[in-house]
Parts: sequence; C-alpha cells; structure tokens
Amino acid sequence: MQLAAGLAQGYIDPNAYSELEIMWLSRQQWLLALLLLFSCVSVSAQQTPCQFSVRVESEQQSDAAGAHSQTWLSRQSYALLDHLLQKVNCTAQPVSIPAGRAIKMLEDGELDVMVAMSETAERSQYSYFIGPHHTERMVVVGYRRLAHTVNSLAQLLRMNGAISVTEGAYYGPEWHHMLADDPQLTSRLFYASGNQQKLAMLASGRVIASLEDEMIVDELLSRPELAKRYVKFFVLHENPVYFAFSRRSIAPAMQIQLQQYWQQMVDSGEVAQIRAQILNRQP
Repeated sequence: MQLAAGLAQGYIDPNAYSELEIMWLSRQQWLLALLLLFSCVSVSAQQTPCQFSVRVESEQQSDAAGAHSQTWLSRQSYALLDHLLQKVNCTAQPVSIPAGRAIKMLEDGELDVMVAMSETAERSQYSYFIGPHHTERMVVVGYRRLAHTVNSLAQLLRMNGAISVTEGAYYGPEWHHMLADDPQLTSRLFYASGNQQKLAMLASGRVIASLEDEMIVDELLSRPELAKRYVKFFVLHENPVYFAFSRRSIAPAMQIQLQQYWQQMVDSGEVAQIRAQILNRQP
C-alpha cells in the first residue's frame, strides 16, 4: 500500500522505504513514464493525416490554350486518384512542379505519385505502376496550313520550325529512336515544364507543332477559335498510362493494397461511374 501510494503521488520518501523497495518503485516509475511516452506517440501517429504528394500542372499561362487542369482528362485522372487513396484512408496533396523535376523527385522519393505515366523499363526501377487509368493516344497537332504536308514523323522533322514537347515525357519507340539516330534534332525541341506551357507555345506561334494526348487536343479543337488555326496531323504513339507511385516513399504492402483496391474499383464499375460523372460536369 505504501509503495502504491508513493507511486501514485509521483515521489519517493527515502525514509519510508528500504533500499530494495526504493529500487522497485523507481523501476515502476520508469515503466509508467515509458508507457505514457508510447501512448503519446501512438495518439500523435493516429492524428497525423495520411497524405500522398501528387504532381499537378502549374497555373494557366495562356488564355488561348486554356487551362489544362480543367480538361476532362485531367479532372478524371485526379478524381480517380482521389477515390483510390480514400480506400486506404489517405488524401492527395497537390504539388505544382515542372514535369521533368517531378519525375526526378518521384525517383528520389520526394514525390509520392504522378498521374498519366507510361510504363517503361527505366521508370519501373523507381515506380510502382497501378492501373492503367487511361489509354494515351499521342498525336501531333499544328497549324492548319501544314495539314496536307505533314503526315508522318519524318515529314514533320523535315519542316522548319520548333516543336514543343513535355520534358521527361514518353512519346513511343519511333520518336525516341529518331532522336537517338539524330541527336541534333533536340536543338529544335522546346522542352516545356508541362502540358499547359507546351500548348501555350503553340497558341503563341512560337512552335509549328506540339505532341499531345488526342483527348486533350479534341477538347481544345472543340473551341471554334482554335479549330480555325490548328488541326491534328497524325497519330504518333498509343499506350496505356498509369498512376506511378514512388518505390522509395511507398511501402510494398501499401502498393499491394492500392493495386487490389484499384482492381475492385474497375470490377465494381466505380471507375466507369466516376468517368461518367466527370463527363456530365463538362462546362
């Protein structure tokens, strides 16, 4: 009783107990302190929100090109990601950074996830690919006056003028083999920080053509003022794209959970439902 009372009151009276009792009581106080410490850490961990940093396009840079973040494809990609992360009680934290820098941060574990990423052998070394959430059909879009003279990549590269591409983007084997065969072609490329800047270069007349997903191009060309000036030349490449999660910041167990939940979303029709909802909200 004396020991229990001393422990409860938080002090030890050396005159009231033997040396053995004092040692026993000191040990109990240390154990109690450790329990309190672990309890505080546990509560703090429970209160810390689970967030995944995700790369988003920068702010609108050209009224003529429109805002990429407002396109149907962009809105559906991030809506699907939001719903997927909710399955593991997490949320997305948008980070506005250039595409090239974002890929490096994904590799280093400083960024958790990127949307609409093509799967390649190099990227698989530092990314988990979950999906696919979209089939990307890459087209070349440019001035309408060139429509009858540009029907292939070889013809495009023979034209005078710059071409805008997104830094770090994958445009298929034909494109990359062409650049490997003629490194000087890179001097004609404008490496944009993202889709928004890339299309802004085209809208401002600083490049003769741009490489972009056909779905985005079709949405832009639905605007009469743009359809008068630009047209699709040809399809360059087509492949599925995924949510790419950093291997350095995402635990393997979490990756398995995310993949399983994504498949459940596909099988249950939830993915199709989200896409339909976004389409119905088109401005």
